[in-house]
Amino acid sequence: MYDILYRRFPLLKSLIDTEMQTFECYKPGLHVLYGNVLNPYVTELLKTPNESDEIRKIFSFYEELALSDDEEVRNLLQVTLLECLWDDFIVFDRAISYMLPETKKINEIIGAYLNKPNRH
Repeated sequence: MYDILYRRFPLLKSLIDTEMQTFECYKPGLHVLYGNVLNPYVTELLKTPNESDEIRKIFSFYEELALSDDEEVRNLLQVTLLECLWDDFIVFDRAISYMLPETKKINEIIGAYLNKPNRH
C-alpha cells in the first residue's frame, strides 16, 4: 500500500518523499501517510470548481479500496480518506458527485455514525 501512491499518483511523489523523511527510522502508518499526503491534495482539488481527471482518478482508486477484501484497507478509506471530507460542505458536495457506488455505501456509514445521514 505504500508504493501504490507513487505508482498511481506520480504528482504526489515529492510530498510522499517529504512525509517519509519525517519518519527517519521507520515507515509511517498507512493512516498517517495517506492522511497527511492524499487528504490535503484531494481537498484542494475538490475546492477547485473545474472538472479534473486527477480527481476522477482518485475516486476510482477510492472505489478500488472500497471493493477490497481486506478490512484494514476499507477502514483506511472510511476513517482516514472519507471522514475528512465531511468537514467542509463545498468539499463534501463535490466529493459526492465523484463517488462511485461502493464508496458511497461506505460514506453513508460515516453519515450514520456522525448523525448526518442526509447531508448530501
